[in-house]
Amino acid sequence: MKGMSVAGRIIVLGCLAVLAACASGPGSQQGGPVPTAPLTNTYWKLVELQGNAVDVPQGEQGEPHMIFRDDGRVNGFSGCNRFVGEYTVTGANLLFDSMASTRMACPDDNYESVLYDVFADTAGVFLEGKVLKLLDEQGHGLARFEAVALP
Repeated sequence: MKGMSVAGRIIVLGCLAVLAACASGPGSQQGGPVPTAPLTNTYWKLVELQGNAVDVPQGEQGEPHMIFRDDGRVNGFSGCNRFVGEYTVTGANLLFDSMASTRMACPDDNYESVLYDVFADTAGVFLEGKVLKLLDEQGHGLARFEAVALP
């Protein structure tokens, strides 16, 4: 701060104080605030679909999840089949496009058809901490995912 005016020093110190207060505010935990997981390259586990909890029964092939890639592609597992597609994010808007999946016969279609409908109905996204919500045009939650593995 050498060579800086007194007013400049006060502004810098004030900004640092505000940043420190934000980092230790009421929403923080012991180790500081929970960082927001990045949208891309994060394993997003499906935990709620159309307001219903998603519980993967023992012996299932795997948990429903998705991963957004840096190149605008998305892929994942819907409970029985794998899916791929493209996505576009503009501000709080999220659109899926060109979605495709494998076509294995599934004994129980617990989540798959509903999840694919959610992709078609998604118009927005909410990302905070380790929670990702897909939203419809009115801002209502369609699905909720939690970050399981960060890059």
